[in-house]
Amino acid sequence: MTMEPNDYLKISFNVKGDVENTNRRILPFADSLVYESRILDARRLTAGADVKRTYDVVLDLQNVDKHFQPGDTIAILPENNHDEVTQILQHLNLLSVADVTYFIEIHMETTKKKPIIPAHIPTCGTLRKLFTKRLDLRSPPKKMFLKMLLRFTTDVQEIERLQHLCSPSGSLAYNDFLKDCRSFLHLLQSFPSCKPPVARLVEHMTPLQPRPYSVSSSPLTNATPKQLHFTFSIIELENNLKGVCTGWLERLIQGTEKNVQFYFRRPNNFRLPTDMTVPIIMIGPGTGVAPFIGFLQHRELQNAELGAAWLFYGCRYLERDFLYKTEVDTFLDTGILTKLFCCSSRDRFGRVYVQDLITKHSDSFVDKIVNEDAVIYVCGDAKNMVKQVRDTIVNCLMSVMSWPLSDAEDYVKQLQKTNRYIQDEWI
Repeated sequence: MTMEPNDYLKISFNVKGDVENTNRRILPFADSLVYESRILDARRLTAGADVKRTYDVVLDLQNVDKHFQPGDTIAILPENNHDEVTQILQHLNLLSVADVTYFIEIHMETTKKKPIIPAHIPTCGTLRKLFTKRLDLRSPPKKMFLKMLLRFTTDVQEIERLQHLCSPSGSLAYNDFLKDCRSFLHLLQSFPSCKPPVARLVEHMTPLQPRPYSVSSSPLTNATPKQLHFTFSIIELENNLKGVCTGWLERLIQGTEKNVQFYFRRPNNFRLPTDMTVPIIMIGPGTGVAPFIGFLQHRELQNAELGAAWLFYGCRYLERDFLYKTEVDTFLDTGILTKLFCCSSRDRFGRVYVQDLITKHSDSFVDKIVNEDAVIYVCGDAKNMVKQVRDTIVNCLMSVMSWPLSDAEDYVKQLQKTNRYIQDEWI
């Protein structure tokens, strides 16, 4: 029998060897080893059922030899939902070998040119760990993947539906299917007779990516053991699904298993000035405030003269999801934070965003950056908020300085070039 070009991996079970080959990993922007740390504590920062559940998490760094700075980012290696993984293994008739050691190798009879084992796949391990830690079970299925599934589907109606989804005439149906298909489990449940072999799945399924989170603490604290704080909000999806990493972290917080694997990402320029007298302007709605809590804590622990520190912060409800409100109030009282500009988008006063606050205080804002050489830090959503803040600052420069658009744009570009306008953005 002639093999298709993509039939190139072979999996054997009940082999002797390591339980898992952990050397095969994809670690984007890594600046350290992978550490395993225990969650020491976690507290919810929001209240009410109609706001996102947001947590401050404390990691134990007792066995971590890496030094960090406020503004750094860690990448957490998440795990897929264990119940979801079990249901997938059950559907594929793999439960009996789910915890048996496998070995994966290149099939000797393959006709594929330059075949390699995908970089994220351990050559030795168990299927349960493979589906739990290495495979992205939420990635939208591509048409090539659906075409592969055709070979392993037995029900005639399901075959016809898959063929239609893969065809040029089925583009609209394919797009509609992607809107409803939120997980690999849902895909399998949509085609019950489809039982692809695990070797074929490994060839097609994408890696489970690490999730980045901003550090929200200073390394100068005297906490014992050495600690690191980060912040996350639960992502709620349709069909009662949660975000892979945030859902897993919440389960860890609520359960008895508390270990998390993470690494430090390569630092960017999101750092406090070395001269602590330089004024800083921090702009970060929602969880965008997280790195600034670390900034302010770091300033508090410095034995140095401090320049002005402004914070522009926005949330939905001032009384229910003002993150780190107690800490921010304390920083204000002690002068570590010199000005707080705060707004909400769901309270009775109407929708107000940080961009509106910047515009409202444009005279003093522009004076701070033009005449006092303040450094601007923006942390938030790259798609909307970060761009809107930049546009707002350009408009403020045009208004206050009576500059044409080109001059205002050039000024902001120069600020960015000289590390006086620094962004920490997420997608």
